[in-house]
Amino acid sequence: MNLQLTELQRDALQELMNISMGQAANALAQLIDAKISLSIPKISLVAAAEFQQIFSTDQYWFTRQSFLGSVKGEVLTLLARAGIETVGGLLHYALPLDERSEKELLLELANILAGACLRGFSTQLALPTKVSMPTLFQAAMRQADSFRWSSTLLLEVEFQLEGTAFDSRIVICLEPQSVELLLEKLNKLLED
Repeated sequence: MNLQLTELQRDALQELMNISMGQAANALAQLIDAKISLSIPKISLVAAAEFQQIFSTDQYWFTRQSFLGSVKGEVLTLLARAGIETVGGLLHYALPLDERSEKELLLELANILAGACLRGFSTQLALPTKVSMPTLFQAAMRQADSFRWSSTLLLEVEFQLEGTAFDSRIVICLEPQSVELLLEKLNKLLED
């Protein structure tokens, strides 16, 4: 994919992501009654080897959710191993977490964060999408060429639960046709 974003497109996309990710942070903050801070959204075009670098750590659990509709792709959620017990307690899980509860908590967190991010993003651009339920996966077991994202536009933001070691990253991967549609929508938005 040969893609170049203009500075104006990048700024508009970053602002749309700020709003979407803010909605996701707010949804989780209300649920756990805690403050969540966000990083500045990162927007980048990456190849498969660069994409795999996202998974080069054992400090996170990884989930993935496919989405279909006007735009297609995958939302990946990285959930920190550190501080997960604290989050479980805030969500009223019995502590210490057993394996089943831990998995349930991870999938619940991924669904809240990734679902709200994608809904906010697609709603702002009038690009209806349906998101599948999240699944856990072992990214370290995969080779770079096994990822379907040989080249993709990545939209990434980090959530930090203040006062804890817990953080999470949401990565939205778009298929090439979806990137083209996204840019068309952005250009129309910028013309108005």
